[in-house]
Amino acid sequence: MLPAKEAPTDEMQQFLQSAVHDLRAAQRRTGIAAELLLQDADQPELAAQIKDGLSKTEELLTGISRYASVLTHPGDISIFPFRSALRFALANLDREIRQTGAVISAGELPEISGNRDRLAELLQHLIHNSLKFKGSATPVVEISAAIIPEGWRFSVSDNGEGIPAKYHDRLFIPFRRLQGTDVPGAGLGLAISRKIVEAHGGRIWIEDRPAPGVTICFTLPAGNGD
Repeated sequence: MLPAKEAPTDEMQQFLQSAVHDLRAAQRRTGIAAELLLQDADQPELAAQIKDGLSKTEELLTGISRYASVLTHPGDISIFPFRSALRFALANLDREIRQTGAVISAGELPEISGNRDRLAELLQHLIHNSLKFKGSATPVVEISAAIIPEGWRFSVSDNGEGIPAKYHDRLFIPFRRLQGTDVPGAGLGLAISRKIVEAHGGRIWIEDRPAPGVTICFTLPAGNGD
C-alpha cells in the first residue's frame, strides 16, 4: 500500500523548516569565517556591515521558522480568558512599551477557545506594529471585543501612521512591506498573524477608517459554547 499523501501545508512546513536549518548552518560558517578574516584587519566599518547582515539574516530565518510553525494547525486548544493572552503579549513587549511611552488599554475581553501561546503571539505582532509605525504622537493602542454570530470579533486600533486602503490585502502576504527593507523586521508579522487566525477558524482584515491610525480586526470562536 502506498503511504498516505501529505497535505500541501505539511510539505511546505517541512520544506521551510529544513531550509531554515540548512541556511542557519551556512550562516554560522559565514560568521566564523568573517570573524577570522577580520581579526587582524583594521576594518571596523566592514566588520559592522558583516554583523548587521548576519543579524538581518537571523531575523529573517526566525520569521520564516515561525511562519512555518503556524501553517498547519493551531496547537493545543483550551478555553481561557483572552485577557491572559494579552498579558503574555504585553510582557514580551514591555521594553518597547516603556521606550515609546505607549498607552495600551483593553475593554471587556471574553473567554475564547484557542491556543493561548499562539494568540498571545498574534497580539504581540499586532501591537508591535502599532509601536513600530507610531508616527510622531505617543502611541495609543486599544483592544476591544464584540460578540457576533461566528464567535467574537476583536479589534486592535492605534493612532499611528495609518495604511492606505489599496495596501490592506497585500500586507498579509509574506515579505510585503510599505516602507522597504530599511525598516527593521522580516516582513512576516501580519502573514504569521493571518495564519494563526485562520488556523483557529477565523479571519483577519484591516478595517477601512479615516487616518490617522489603523484598526486590525479578527474573529475567533467563542468559549463555553457562547
